[in-house]
Amino acid sequence: MIKGWYRGILTIITTLVLFFTQVGGSAALAAAGVTPFGPERFAHAHATYVITTKSRYYRQIWQSAISAWNKTGAFHFKAGTKRDAQIDLETASKSQAARLGEDVGLTEYTAQNDYLTKVTAMLNPSLLQTYGYSHSDDLHVAEHELGHTMGLAHNPAKQSVMYYRNRAVGIQKVDIEGVQLRYRTPAGQSAK
Repeated sequence: MIKGWYRGILTIITTLVLFFTQVGGSAALAAAGVTPFGPERFAHAHATYVITTKSRYYRQIWQSAISAWNKTGAFHFKAGTKRDAQIDLETASKSQAARLGEDVGLTEYTAQNDYLTKVTAMLNPSLLQTYGYSHSDDLHVAEHELGHTMGLAHNPAKQSVMYYRNRAVGIQKVDIEGVQLRYRTPAGQSAK
C-alpha cells in the first residue's frame, strides 16, 4: 500500500517537473520577469529600417513605436533606405488584409544561420479600424510587431507588449529585459 502511494507521488512530481520545464517553459520564463525569444536575431542589437506605408497616420505610428523602443536602450532602430534597410515597416493593402485574416499585425522574416537578414512588419488598418482601436492601441500593436523584429516571441503574461492579443499595454520591463537577454544569448538559442 505504501509502495503504491509512493509511486503515485513520484509520478505526480515527475509530471509537474516535465510540464514546467518543457511545456511551461515560456510561462516560467515570463514569470521570472523576461519576455521569451526565438532563436533568430540580428547580429547586433541594432538594425536599419524603412517605413514604406503611404499613410501619414501609420507612418507616425511606426515612428512613435520606434522612438519608444529606442528610448529603452535595449535595441537601436536607425533609419535606412528602401534598398538597404533590414526592416520594412508597412501597412497591409486590401488584398494583404484579406490574407492576414484576424491578425491586426504580422511580422515575417528571413534568416541565415539564425541571423535575421530581412524583416517585414505589417499593420492591418482594416482590422484596426473595424475593431475600434484607438491611437494608443495602434501604437501598442506597432511596438508589439517591432518586438518580433528584434526576435521576441509572445509572452503569456498580459502585462507585456508581447502578449499575443495585446492592444492596451506598452513596452514593459519584462520586454526590455527579453531584448537584452536575446542579444546576450548566442543566435540559435531560444528562450521559449
